[in-house]
Amino acid sequence: MKILTVPVVYVRALLEAAERRGCDREQVLNAIGLSQELVDEDKSRIPSTTYDDLNKLLAETLGDEYCGLVDQPAKPGTFAMMTYACINCPTLGSFLERSTQYHTIVTDCSRLQLVRDKESARYIFTPLAGTVDPHNLLTMSMLAIAHRISNWLIGNTIVLDSVNLAHPRPEHAAAYNLLFRAPIRFDREENSLVFAASYLDMPVKQNEQSLETFLEMPGIVMMTSVESKDSFVAKVADLIAGSVAEEFPDFDWVAKKLLTTTGTLRRRLREEGTSYQQLKDDMRRDTAIFNLNKGVMSTEDVAASVGFSEPTSFFRAFKRWTGVTPRAYIKQDNV
Repeated sequence: MKILTVPVVYVRALLEAAERRGCDREQVLNAIGLSQELVDEDKSRIPSTTYDDLNKLLAETLGDEYCGLVDQPAKPGTFAMMTYACINCPTLGSFLERSTQYHTIVTDCSRLQLVRDKESARYIFTPLAGTVDPHNLLTMSMLAIAHRISNWLIGNTIVLDSVNLAHPRPEHAAAYNLLFRAPIRFDREENSLVFAASYLDMPVKQNEQSLETFLEMPGIVMMTSVESKDSFVAKVADLIAGSVAEEFPDFDWVAKKLLTTTGTLRRRLREEGTSYQQLKDDMRRDTAIFNLNKGVMSTEDVAASVGFSEPTSFFRAFKRWTGVTPRAYIKQDNV
C-alpha cells in the first residue's frame, strides 16, 4: 500500500481560492477535519485523502472543477467530457491536440498548446486573465494531469526531459521534483513539459470502458508522484518498504542489490529530486501520519510502527519532518 501526503501549500491555495468565492475557512476546515495549526506550519504535510476531500468539497460547493482558481468556473464533469470526446483518437499526439481544442471551447482563462519539433515536444500551459493562482497550484496541477493521463493512455511512463515553469523558484520547490521526477527549471518563458516527440506517435491503448474506471480513481492520484518502472526512487522504495518498522538497510547494500555503485545511485536519486535519507524520512513520516489519522493507535505504537523504540525520539523526528507534534495529526484533536 502506497501512503501519500501532500505539501501544505496545496491546501493553502485551495482555501484562499475558496475564501475569495465567499466560503468560510473555519467551516471548510471543520468539514474535512483539519486544523488551522497544520495549515499555518510551513513544513506540514497533509494526508492525501484530506486534500482530496477538500478538493471534492470545494468543487461541489462552488460548482467548479477549478475550485475557485479561475474566474470562469468549469462545471463538474467538464474533465470527464473532455476525455470522452478524445478517447477514440488513434495516437497520444492526436488526443492531446484534440484536448487542447476542447479546452479552448470551455475556458477563456488559460490556454493549452502542443508544439512538436523534430526530436522533442512541448506541452504548454498558459494562464490568462481571470486566473487567480498566487501559489501556482493550477499550473502545477494542469501539467501533472497532462502527464498522468498521457501515461495512462499509452500504457507507459513518459520520461520528461524537463519541466519549465515561468514563476520564480518557491520555498516548496522540492515538491515539484517529487511530483514530476524530472529536472525543474524556474523563471522560464513558459510553463511546459518537455519530452521526446516519439511518444506522440504511440497508440492510445484505452477505450471508453477503461476510461470509466480511470475516472473513478481519486483525484489525488493526479497530484502525487509518479514512478516509472525504471525510476531509481521506485526501485529503492520497493527494496526498503518492509523495513519501515525496523532499521533500514545501509546504502551500500541497496546499491549492490540494484547492481550499481553508491556514487551512481546517489546521483540518480539526486536527479529524481531526492536522496536515500530523504526517502527513508518520507516513508517513516507518511506511515506515521497514516497511522495517526486512523485514530486507533497510541502515539507509542505509532512510534514503534516507524522504527522508534523511544517515543521522545519519535516526537523530535516528527516535529523535524512536519513542524508540528504528532498530536496535531490525531483526527479527534483536529475537528
